[in-house]
Amino acid sequence: MISNIALLRWITLISVLVWLALYWQGGKKIIMDIQTSLRANNSRLDTILLIIISLCSFMLTVMIFLTTLGWTQIISSPSVVISFAGTLLVIMGIWGMFYCRRHLGRLWTAETNVSKDHQIIDTGPYHFVRHPIYTFALVMYIGLAFVFPSVWSASLVGIISAAYILKTKDEDAFLEKNLSGYQEYKLRVRFRLFPGVW
Repeated sequence: MISNIALLRWITLISVLVWLALYWQGGKKIIMDIQTSLRANNSRLDTILLIIISLCSFMLTVMIFLTTLGWTQIISSPSVVISFAGTLLVIMGIWGMFYCRRHLGRLWTAETNVSKDHQIIDTGPYHFVRHPIYTFALVMYIGLAFVFPSVWSASLVGIISAAYILKTKDEDAFLEKNLSGYQEYKLRVRFRLFPGVW
C-alpha cells in the first residue's frame, strides 16, 4: 500500500509534468523564448536569468522525478501535513500561472519584450501586483521544497527565487523605458510580487 507522503509526491510530480507539457510545451517554449531573447536587443540580464531559472527548474524536476520513483533519497522526510501543504501550494501555483497567462493572452512571453501593439494589462491579477505569474511560480517552487525537502531542493528554490526577484526589477526597468504608460502603471500598482508586502 502506498503511503500518504508517497501519494502526495506522485500528485505533485504529475502536476509538475502536466505544467511542463502544457505551459512550456515540454520545454520547447522556453528554449524558443531564450533564443528570441538572445537575438533581440533585450536586457542580457533577463536572458541570463531565464537560463538560470530554466536550468534550476530542470534540475529540480529531475530530482523530484527520481525521488518519487524511489531512485534517490531525500535528506529529511516531511510530515504528511507539510507534504499536503506543499502539494496544495504546487497546485495553486500552477493554476495561478495558467490563469495569469490566459489573462495576458497574446502578450505573454517568458522573455521581456514589447511588441508593436503592446498594451498594459492592469486588470485581474495585474491589478494587485505587476508580476503575478512570478508570484505563482514562487508559490509552486516553495511547495516543491515542502514536498521534497533537501539541501538541494532548498538551494535550487533559493536560486530560482532570487532570479525571479532580479527579473522583476530588470523587467520593470525595461518596460518603464520601452512601454508608454508603464511608469503610471507602476504608480497605480505599487507591488511587484506580493500585495501589501513588496
